[in-house]
Amino acid sequence: MSAIYLKKLKQEIMTLDCHCPGSKWFFTGLLTTVVLAVLCGPARALASPSGSGVGQFAQGVPVYWPYHVLLMSTGFVLLVAGFIIARFHKTRNWYKTHAILEGCGGACIVAGVCVGIYMVARSGLPHLQNTHEILGVTTVLLVITTIALGYSIKRVITAAKKIVRPGHRWLGRIVIVLMAITIIFGIFMLSLILGR
Repeated sequence: MSAIYLKKLKQEIMTLDCHCPGSKWFFTGLLTTVVLAVLCGPARALASPSGSGVGQFAQGVPVYWPYHVLLMSTGFVLLVAGFIIARFHKTRNWYKTHAILEGCGGACIVAGVCVGIYMVARSGLPHLQNTHEILGVTTVLLVITTIALGYSIKRVITAAKKIVRPGHRWLGRIVIVLMAITIIFGIFMLSLILGR
């Protein structure tokens, strides 16, 4: 009996169609996150030198903030572009373009948050102690949730689509507003920290 089961399982695996809509773009976004994290941020957490506080500050924020800003602003621009495509520019391939822009934007956001966490840790500063950091973590969780809802729209039963689709749309709008607010707080905080 087990030989028959294994043979059927092997046939199912061999005939498995991996071309389900969206899976290619999901894995592309996942790969983009890894590549951006490796290229633009530290690939691994380095051991912190002894001591903490002001002595380490020069190793964190002044060094890594440009990477954090670049990734986060790129992600924001891609998310807004994806929103504009979905809302105002529905052409024949709008869904594919929207999915690519949002996936890549989400990947940039996640990579930017990783760089931000590393930057604060290297500086010897405490985490989640100001509005920018708290809004940033909240926003990135909502970005991930919004992308997951968007990915699931075509994969849920029809009755659930009445809940998932409006949830995806409204969370997307909320995420863009929260990102803009978080960016404003980030610019204000950076100017205070760097004294510019």
